[in-house]
Amino acid sequence: PLPQAASLHGRARRCCRCCNKGIPGGLPLVCSLANNSMANVFEKTGTRAAAFNAGGRVPTKATLEQEEICVEQRIYLKWVKNQLESEIACLQLPFTIILLFSFIGVALLHLRQDLVYSVEQAIEFDILQNANFAFELNFGNKGLMDVHSFADIWSWARLGFFPLMIQPTWSSSERYTKDAGTFFPGVVGAEPNSLWNFQAFGPNSKPIPVTGDYLHYNRIVGGVRFQQQVAQFNTEACKFPSTGGGVSDVWKKWYGKACSPAWQELPFIPDSLDSETFIKPERVEWFLLGGLMTLGDMLQKVVDMEDGCSQLESKNRTGNCLCLWCAAQNPPRPWVGEDTQRVQISFPTYNAEYGLLTMTGVNLFISRGSEIQKRIELQSLWLDPFAVSWGELIPLLFCDFIWFAMLVYILVTEIQDIVHALKVGEGPHWYNSLWDDYISLWNMVDWVTIIIGAVVITFFGQMMAGNLRMHEHFKVLLEAEVGPEPLSMEGHLPRVEAFYTSLEEVLVIEKYMRTTLCTYPMMVMMRLFKSFAAQARLAVVTDTMAFAYQDLIHFFIVFFGVFFCLTLCSVLFFGQDLEEFGTLFRATNTCFRMMFGDWDWDSLDKVRRTVAMLWFSAVMLLMVLILLNMLLAIIMDNYMKVKQKISDPSLAPSLLKQIQEMVRRRQQYKAGKRVRLNDIYATFLARHDGSEKAMLKSSKGITPTFLLNIVPNIETNQATRTLTNAREDHRKANEKDFELSDLRAESQDDDGVEQISTLQRLDDATRRVRDALLYVQDRVTFYDTVVTDMGAQSKDASGLLARAAAASASAAAESAVSDEVLEYVGTEVARLNYETATVLGQTLRRVDVRQRHIETRQDDMVASIREMHQTLLNLQSDSQSLSNKLRRLNHDQDKVATTSAWGGFARGGVPALFSNCSPDAQEGGMPGLRESRGKMPT
Repeated sequence: PLPQAASLHGRARRCCRCCNKGIPGGLPLVCSLANNSMANVFEKTGTRAAAFNAGGRVPTKATLEQEEICVEQRIYLKWVKNQLESEIACLQLPFTIILLFSFIGVALLHLRQDLVYSVEQAIEFDILQNANFAFELNFGNKGLMDVHSFADIWSWARLGFFPLMIQPTWSSSERYTKDAGTFFPGVVGAEPNSLWNFQAFGPNSKPIPVTGDYLHYNRIVGGVRFQQQVAQFNTEACKFPSTGGGVSDVWKKWYGKACSPAWQELPFIPDSLDSETFIKPERVEWFLLGGLMTLGDMLQKVVDMEDGCSQLESKNRTGNCLCLWCAAQNPPRPWVGEDTQRVQISFPTYNAEYGLLTMTGVNLFISRGSEIQKRIELQSLWLDPFAVSWGELIPLLFCDFIWFAMLVYILVTEIQDIVHALKVGEGPHWYNSLWDDYISLWNMVDWVTIIIGAVVITFFGQMMAGNLRMHEHFKVLLEAEVGPEPLSMEGHLPRVEAFYTSLEEVLVIEKYMRTTLCTYPMMVMMRLFKSFAAQARLAVVTDTMAFAYQDLIHFFIVFFGVFFCLTLCSVLFFGQDLEEFGTLFRATNTCFRMMFGDWDWDSLDKVRRTVAMLWFSAVMLLMVLILLNMLLAIIMDNYMKVKQKISDPSLAPSLLKQIQEMVRRRQQYKAGKRVRLNDIYATFLARHDGSEKAMLKSSKGITPTFLLNIVPNIETNQATRTLTNAREDHRKANEKDFELSDLRAESQDDDGVEQISTLQRLDDATRRVRDALLYVQDRVTFYDTVVTDMGAQSKDASGLLARAAAASASAAAESAVSDEVLEYVGTEVARLNYETATVLGQTLRRVDVRQRHIETRQDDMVASIREMHQTLLNLQSDSQSLSNKLRRLNHDQDKVATTSAWGGFARGGVPALFSNCSPDAQEGGMPGLRESRGKMPT
């Protein structure tokens, strides 16, 4: 009846209001049952009343089914927020990829590392291979790497370096003059041309080679500079053993000179960080070009620097010392002495083919261990980064614009997020609001990306400004060299020094910019991980690390403890003999490389073979075979957990599925069939006066009708679908994974009474099924095999027929059994048959498994018995041997006329040792073993 429907409808609405108050305990189920009952009442009565439908709609069955969905507001809005954040992060993935590729274009097109490599490697290779000394005929036996003394430094500079750098004539092939007379009879003293004039620049062309040409395509700018770092002499700096009253004067008299400890000691081969910078230059000497010094003048100056101008009279140059520092010394001193700790020979070259300016520095580090370390360091700079062809300039400018625009976009977005966090924040101070609503790992990644990008732009601007200053000094230098005015040493040297200083300043900025560029891709990688986190199948790596971090923390405590102990051992074992283990830092790097297969066993074997074998075996066993495999096992174990977690497509849709979902939402929104999730979120936010925290904490129940009433233009399907998805995602996210321990766990009911575990209940049920089946089997067997008297059987049969006839007559008076009942009975009988067969089959399978287990245990027992049999045989053999030894001992004692405890043994007596043994043992054997020599049955 209609009043009944109205009452039921009211109860259902009151139930939903209870849900809205957040009362736990299964109220949504009660609400669902009430609505189902209400729908059934309406369906049975066929009554439709608009009075019971909110908003003027007729309460059809479909409308009533929508009222079944009741989700807490905090769950629903959390789902909406997660969907919005996932969409934003997913949309940032192509943005980050474009950012990465634009930065790749910026870095590669500006640096052009391939061209820089070709120029720098050519210069370094030429100096290493062709600047030779220790000549034998035309062949130099030594090069830069063979410089091991002060004398070698000057031999290399005078015979190898300067003749290679300054070549006033065109080089010809070896033995050209002699072979020309051999190949062409009658030709005597044929000399090749020393200069060539190709008129490449018309009347301004100079004969080739032009002064300063190097490797044909490079021009030395200004000249060559010699400079060094000097340590101070100090008699108190010498390390002498002290006695009770201090250092004895005997030691100082015996040593006879002061010490000069280096303030930049390099016991190992230097790297780029050691060679790119030069601190506190002293004793600077210049070898200028531009017609001021010829190759001969330069070689004379090298000789003056070597002997400290102490031989001017023998050189017929009294008072004309070319080494300016040496001329100021009294008494004379050589330019390189025992207080020298580093010498640098540097010169800039300009490659007009590429527009590349390169500063080459040949560094010699003189350690106080009496070793001279050598390194050639080259730094290059593009004179004009934008002086390229249009085909290269357009992509370069395009990449610059895209990268800069994206950097500005990230900055504006982060500023907007900060402003929003300050507006909606509820903290007592602004920094509390930022901490609660803004500060996070991924926002910090964005800010580091912005800061590094800003640093790169700043360095680039400083480099361009320094480039302009360097251009001015370069221009002044060139105008002086090509101008009509004759050059002088005093007037031209300040120009060269100014150019060198400005060039080195720009190179320092370029080095910092290049280093910053190297760190920027790491931040882009972190932004990629931020985008990956929004897609479950892309976030496998980060989720695996998050799952495994507890295990990894404890593992790495053990790992680093073992690793650093072995590293310290390597320093103590091999540090004095191998450079790779000279310091703890170098040994750490070497041991880490060894874990991944990069080792040099021959060098270890030459130091201490036995110690090297033991240490290397420990590293391989502990670090490689055990710890690294354990690390892999930890990661793979947590990876499988993550894979199992994302195996549900509803929780972890594929990237294509997510893109399709975003496209579907966009298309439906443009077609007016749905509203944006942003609008739903904004509607709830407005209802809570902009308080996001209060909105996300509310436990109020949300139904499709509620959404239809408060969200403008939302469709019924969207309201139902979003609530259903929110409820299902919340259920799946909070659903506990099944574990075997859950079956064994005991629980309590509402009254506090202990309940048996699920596994115990399952075991009880299977026992009851087994007992019932056994009872059925017993009854069937009994009635199938029982034998009764034929008369009794006849009487029973007659009685049965009579009762059947009576039942038939009674049934005829009643309505006949319907076909549905017969079909139902047949179905139930078939079901019972199937269940019985299933239980019997499972029981047989368990019996089969148990039988195989018993057979396996029997095989193990037979094998153990065989082993015991073999052991007893061995014991019997040992006892026989012992008996023989005792007989010999008794025989030896019988020869001595003394009383012995073993005296009766030879006459058939029993030794005291076996007096308490069985007769078998007294006869010389072990109990029960003489008959067991047979073969064990198989």
